[in-house]
Amino acid sequence: MAVPGGVIVTGAGGGIGAAVAECVAAAGYGVVVSDLGVSVDGQDPDRQVAESVVEAIRARGGRALAHQHDVVSFDAAADLTRRAVEEFGSLDGLVTCHGILRERMIFNMTEDEWDSVVAVHLKGTFNCVRFATEQMRRQRGGSIVLLSSAAGLEGSPAQANYAAAKAGVVGLAQSTALAMGRYGVNVNCVVPSAATRMTSRLTERMQASRPDAERQGPELVAALIRALLDPANRHITGQTFTAAGRRLARWAPAQEQESVRLADEFTYSDVTGAVRQRLGATPLRRFAALGLPTPAASDHQTTDILGVGDGT
Repeated sequence: MAVPGGVIVTGAGGGIGAAVAECVAAAGYGVVVSDLGVSVDGQDPDRQVAESVVEAIRARGGRALAHQHDVVSFDAAADLTRRAVEEFGSLDGLVTCHGILRERMIFNMTEDEWDSVVAVHLKGTFNCVRFATEQMRRQRGGSIVLLSSAAGLEGSPAQANYAAAKAGVVGLAQSTALAMGRYGVNVNCVVPSAATRMTSRLTERMQASRPDAERQGPELVAALIRALLDPANRHITGQTFTAAGRRLARWAPAQEQESVRLADEFTYSDVTGAVRQRLGATPLRRFAALGLPTPAASDHQTTDILGVGDGT
C-alpha cells in the first residue's frame, strides 16, 4: 500500500487545528502544521506553538513539519504547498483552521478590525486554496476542508467581520467544488462547535445558549474532517457539515423558498404587498436563541418610490 502524502492544516497550533493535525497524522498522513502562534486577536506570534504540535506527532511515530508564516501572504501560501509536496511527495489534503476574532458591534467597528479579520479568514483561506488546487489539479486528486462557522450561516451580533468572512468561506468552498470536481478533488465545509479559546470569549448570554453537548472537546470535529479527507468519500463535495459534541449534521444548500410572479405593469403597492403578505419572512433562529428583539413594523405611509403605476 502506498504511503499517504501530505495534509496541510492551518491554525494547527492549538484547539481544533491541533486535534485535526494529530488525527490525520495518526491515519498515516504527513502533516504540515501551519501556525503563527498568535493570540485570538492576532497578536504576539510564538514559533514554539507549531513546533510543540510537531513534536507531539513525532513522539507518536508520525510525520510532521512546522510552517510559521502568515497565510494572509500570497507568497507564504505558495511556500506552504511547496513544502508539503517536497517533504511528503504529494498534497493529499488541505484543512483551514486558522482564524482570529476582533468583536465589535457593527456601528462601532473600526476599519482595521474589519480588514484584519476578513484578511485572515477569507483572503488567507483563498491563498491556501489557490495553491492547493493548482497542485491537486496536476495530481488529479485531493481533498479540501474549510472551516466555516454558524456565525457565517446564521449571523452573530458583535461579529459582523467574522460572520461575513465565514459566509465567504462557504461560497469559496462551493465555487471551488464546482471547479475541481473534474480533477477528482472534493471540497467541503465544516461548522465546528467545541470548547476552544475562541469560544471562551463568547458573552455569558451566548455561552448559555450553547447546549452542554456543544461545549465538549474537538475530537468529533477532527474525526469528521478525517472522514472528508478519505478518498473513499471523494464523491461527497460542495457540502457543509456540523460537528458538535457527539452530533453530526448537514446544512441544506441555500435556495429560494417562496416565489411571486408580478404583472408586466406592476406598482409599488404590488411589490410591497408581495413582500408583506405573500413572501413573508423566516425569522433568523438566533433572534430567539439569543433573546434579541426584532424591529417593529411602522405605520408610516409609504410612497411610490418606483415611480410607476398608482396614478401618482
